[in-house]
Amino acid sequence: MKKSLGVGLLLLLAAATTTRAQRSFPSTVSRIRVLNDQLTPSSMTEAQVSFAATHYVGTQKVRRAEARHFRTYNPGFLVLHYRLGQALGHSYPAGCAPTGAMLQIVHGDSWVQEWPGDASVVESWFFHQGGQRVFSCSNGHYLADLDSTTWRAWWSAQVVQQLLDNEDDAVFADSYSVPNYFGGCDWSPCLPDVDPTFESAWAAREHAFTDYMKTTLASGGWKWLPNLGAMITSRDPSDWSNVDGAMIEGFAEWGGGSYFDTSDWVLQMNRILPLSSAGKILIAQTYPNEADVGERMFVLGSYLLVKGSRFYVNLDTGLDPEWFPEYAIFLGRAVDPLPATIAGLYDTTRSVYTRRYLHGRVYVNPGTTSRTFDLGGSVDRVLPIGGGAVPANGLAPGSLSFSTVTALTLGAHQAAVLLDDAGLLLADDLETGDLSTWGAP
Repeated sequence: MKKSLGVGLLLLLAAATTTRAQRSFPSTVSRIRVLNDQLTPSSMTEAQVSFAATHYVGTQKVRRAEARHFRTYNPGFLVLHYRLGQALGHSYPAGCAPTGAMLQIVHGDSWVQEWPGDASVVESWFFHQGGQRVFSCSNGHYLADLDSTTWRAWWSAQVVQQLLDNEDDAVFADSYSVPNYFGGCDWSPCLPDVDPTFESAWAAREHAFTDYMKTTLASGGWKWLPNLGAMITSRDPSDWSNVDGAMIEGFAEWGGGSYFDTSDWVLQMNRILPLSSAGKILIAQTYPNEADVGERMFVLGSYLLVKGSRFYVNLDTGLDPEWFPEYAIFLGRAVDPLPATIAGLYDTTRSVYTRRYLHGRVYVNPGTTSRTFDLGGSVDRVLPIGGGAVPANGLAPGSLSFSTVTALTLGAHQAAVLLDDAGLLLADDLETGDLSTWGAP
């Protein structure tokens, strides 16, 4: 049965169709592009603001004036509006109980309290376990009942108004996973640790709520981008085919040099591939040790295996702008199309995963056994040097170097990007990551 929208929300959406500037999510068919999860514009120099606006496709959690500031350098700079995807934020918890340190979200030019006040909340908004609201012991929010018509109407109207007032481009819906996957007793009262019936029902709620929000947001041209986490819970029955896109947080590894088991890496790649093949807006995000070039290249190599037409990457190290020289690697279009499963990119001769691009190729070893193999000729291996925090002068840190090789050894959790001609990357603009005036050969 078709779900109707409230009159107030319909008026907001009608206003959105005439007032909102349309900005698109740029193509990644021939480029590596970065969407930086969070920035703190108030602590950035003007040079850093300019750098961020011209090197990232966008960010989230910035106020309207800050978004406008970025857009003076890049009118297409995207801003995502952060909201919890299936909960209502209350406060920073203590001892698995709410406190007076209230959680905040962006509305226009202000950070405002997310919780509307005890007198304003409606009990039917919330999911109940044993007759009680369910509180997150780690993050301080209450689970919503995604099927509740009163929750849908109130929450969607709030979000649409904020999208308009913030001049945002999409909703980043955080923590959009079956909630007991975070741990049953990470909630009060506890959810079941393992319960296929509960998990299947919750996944169905998320799918239906995504349909509702996509319908709601479409009139304003906004996108629904939930955070799906690492997607490596093997029993997860979720169907994400109806999202506009998603963040994969914990992409290719847990971060900080903590790698997945090979089977989990394969599972994640296989769950990403249908979304990438469908042209979904995807963000591959993880939190590497910025000094560990090998770790960074493993994440980047995994990204290049499954990169589609609107697939962004972010090696996140904090709230300050950062840049890694490997972002400027130019491989051109993929020669090998995205397969149905990652097995379609497995090189049985070399026992690694590989994907060919117009100007080179990538090899990835997600396992624990070292692999050595010939390459059939001389190619240039990309070797990033440095990278990390962007200094106050706004100059990109780090550079790219190259080593001519005829064979390759990939240790456990290693990847390599090989170029047929490193000369494509020797121009100063590419070494600094400034692609504003550069055209592909």
